[in-house]
Amino acid sequence: MHLFVFIGVVDDHSVDAVAELEHLASLQPSDASTHYGAALIYANDLQETGRARAHYDKVLALDPAHPQAAAIRRWLANHPAK
Repeated sequence: MHLFVFIGVVDDHSVDAVAELEHLASLQPSDASTHYGAALIYANDLQETGRARAHYDKVLALDPAHPQAAAIRRWLANHPAK
């Protein structure tokens, strides 16, 4: 499943990739990696900080010890909610 998403990002189809991740998140809402992937695309490719924040928050709620938890917390601190 994730292969499609990453191919989409490489091919600069971020909107399609994040739509697929949103769909996957609706099917498996407790999958932190899906939320992390969506957050990365929203934050880096689409510049949608509100949506990125929601997914980063979900990652930390699901997996506070996520390998990227420190980086996520820094990003959240640098991008306060409006």
